[in-house]
Amino acid sequence: MAAVTGSARARKLESALIYAALAILAFAFLFPVLWVFGLSLKTRSQVFASPPLYLWWPTFENYAAVLVRADFVRAFTNTMIVSTSAVLLSLAVGAPAAYAFARFPFRGRSALFFALLVMRMLPPIAVLVPMYLLFHKMGLATTRLSVVLAYTTFSLPLVVWIMRGYFEDLPVELEESAWIDGASRFAAFRFVILPLARPGLVAASILCLQLAWNDFLFAAVLTNNATQTLPVMMAAFNAGESGMDWGGLTASGMLVTLPVVLFSFLAQRHLVAGLSSGAVKG
Repeated sequence: MAAVTGSARARKLESALIYAALAILAFAFLFPVLWVFGLSLKTRSQVFASPPLYLWWPTFENYAAVLVRADFVRAFTNTMIVSTSAVLLSLAVGAPAAYAFARFPFRGRSALFFALLVMRMLPPIAVLVPMYLLFHKMGLATTRLSVVLAYTTFSLPLVVWIMRGYFEDLPVELEESAWIDGASRFAAFRFVILPLARPGLVAASILCLQLAWNDFLFAAVLTNNATQTLPVMMAAFNAGESGMDWGGLTASGMLVTLPVVLFSFLAQRHLVAGLSSGAVKG
């Protein structure tokens, strides 16, 4: 009896230590976010207070000041349009391309797939100037379409790489059953394969959205005041006679990260549901 009690206590102690370690790690990872959030709830005098204020009455004046700025609303709209378009275009082109790599044994398949991965490995600065010159010749410079195409260039290899693995794991018998029922190859891909590959589509969309939403380099070169995105617009908080506007910068930073966080949480539910569902039911 004593041995059983000692074993139960040891398990409880082990569980407590594990939860304590996880809590410490979570706090370490969340501390920068909490610190930025705290700065966004301070006035300018509270931000520069010495010693730093750890207890204060929070204020939302920084958020109110950011939300009424016309350039913030315009940049937020541009970011939503550019990011959503880049994600949809990358999935629309990348998913069929990945299906072709997974199902069709054409000549040069491995070399072409490797070339796509090499394109993803290139540093963005290496292709920025050629892209700008190309878009300028096409009359697309400083437009939202140029940014969408630039983001798609780097997102497409990622989508193909992720989705190819999901398509290869799906049994060919699923498509053959659809063909026997009279479906075309495209119909089988659209109504049978894509729903089963939903976890891959969700994972790829999250990664593409993060790449497009957080990019500064391409947006800084390929946009103007009317088409600039949020990362470029946030650099304006560094200008002014009074120096860095930490309250506006941190408030805008929290507002910028909120849509991506919400989308990731919502998409995670579908990702878990897709992973837990079986492709073939007995």
